[in-house]
Amino acid sequence: MPSTAQYQVSHLPRPINTPGNETGACLVGDTVLVYGQMTSSEGKNSQFHFDNARTVLMQARVSRSGKISRPTQSKWRLNVKGRHTSNLTVDPASGDLYFTRAEMGDPELRCEIWWARRAKRGWEKPQRLKGAVNVKGTTSTQPAVAHLEDGTTILYFASNREGGVGGMDIWYSLVKEGVGAEPVNLGPRVNSAANEITPYYDPRNGVLYFSSDRKGGKGGYDIYCTAGQRNTWQAAEPVCACLNSEQNDIYFTISEHDSATGIPLEGYLVSNRRDSYFLNDSMCCNDIYQWTLDSLPLIPLPPIDSVLKEKAPVVAAERQPVIFPLFLYFLNDDPDPKSRSRTTEASYTDCQIRYLAQRTTYVGKQRSDQDSAMMEEFFDSCVVGNYQRVEALLSYLEGQLSMGKQVTLAIAGYASPLFKSDYNQFISHRRITAFTNMIQEWHNGALNAALHTGQLTITQQPHGAVSPTTRSRSTDPVYGLPAALARRIEIRSCDVR
Repeated sequence: MPSTAQYQVSHLPRPINTPGNETGACLVGDTVLVYGQMTSSEGKNSQFHFDNARTVLMQARVSRSGKISRPTQSKWRLNVKGRHTSNLTVDPASGDLYFTRAEMGDPELRCEIWWARRAKRGWEKPQRLKGAVNVKGTTSTQPAVAHLEDGTTILYFASNREGGVGGMDIWYSLVKEGVGAEPVNLGPRVNSAANEITPYYDPRNGVLYFSSDRKGGKGGYDIYCTAGQRNTWQAAEPVCACLNSEQNDIYFTISEHDSATGIPLEGYLVSNRRDSYFLNDSMCCNDIYQWTLDSLPLIPLPPIDSVLKEKAPVVAAERQPVIFPLFLYFLNDDPDPKSRSRTTEASYTDCQIRYLAQRTTYVGKQRSDQDSAMMEEFFDSCVVGNYQRVEALLSYLEGQLSMGKQVTLAIAGYASPLFKSDYNQFISHRRITAFTNMIQEWHNGALNAALHTGQLTITQQPHGAVSPTTRSRSTDPVYGLPAALARRIEIRSCDVR
């Protein structure tokens, strides 16, 4: 998650949260919220009685608008009498379920991981996960599912088994048909002498999230993240400060990404922060919170190579002079406003000039000086800066093609969600074509021969509308930064062979 991003954390209302204890929220199929809930009869002085409390899986419907229905106990036949049931996760590839069970009355609350195979209708009867994951006398809990490149299921989980770095650690096991291989500790880049719990793996970005009560945090358990897979990881770092509190922050999950950039947009976490519901002591009881992306400041890109920027004679550079993906931005409904054609004669150079001519208008439409400054930065870094970067890229390609190299550019086109979906598809096509026209005009047609012979290939992916990643702060949404960031093409990659 970008360290410069700002997120809002909202306490989910009753009856999702109760004075009892809510745990790990999991969104199943975008429409069903499943989570654990421990309730207890209120005794004298409204005390929470753990000795008669039981955790069960709850579920509620989530509408397209985000409204959550009244929850009920899960009807998936996972809850059983006399046992705690919680920590559900779904294998996105197979639809299998993994979750945690523990015996009621066990003072050490030793947990085991269970598994339910997906059937044609619902799931088969749950089974205790076989193999080496569950070990008598220890806890294995909070499963998170990921996959290796060959499709092998990899299960991350928390355990206090022997051989760890200290306390509860994060481990992984390769799982097949309900049998787990010998677990492997994720090592000291993830685990510490303190406790690491509630792992969640984001496959879109290859990032593991977990919580730890190690020294150096804001207080209690804080959420950390690290990029990698299996037992090869970067050093773990805390997520942005706006998500962690002075209390415990655990069970971090992501429910939606930006379709183009992969930036996490929203999800859930569990915390006992001050506005949580509780009977007698906030430390006893956690609630579910939803986090959403509030704003994402523009990320400055590296400076352009001075030789290429000044359009000096073509230099066969050793490395590509830009970082991908590279975004090129467009005015609303440009090129060829109101057209339903998939092609255009306009060049992206023309589009960029028209955009720059509207700079003063866009800046003046913002609600505050801060938002106006962000729009100024958008024009400097994105509209102008990225145009210069694409010029540097084309100079690089000219040099590579002159040496006989084969080049493939992957281009995706997007539109802001202000028009109907079919029209957005048309304009996405036109925007990709405008960039292709710029390539054809480059240096009086220096790249045309390579285009005609197939030495230079352009693959196109017109995606239509994309949801904005920030809320508009403009007096008119057309002029807001969210819509401006959505109206773009994306040079996703440049393959030179």
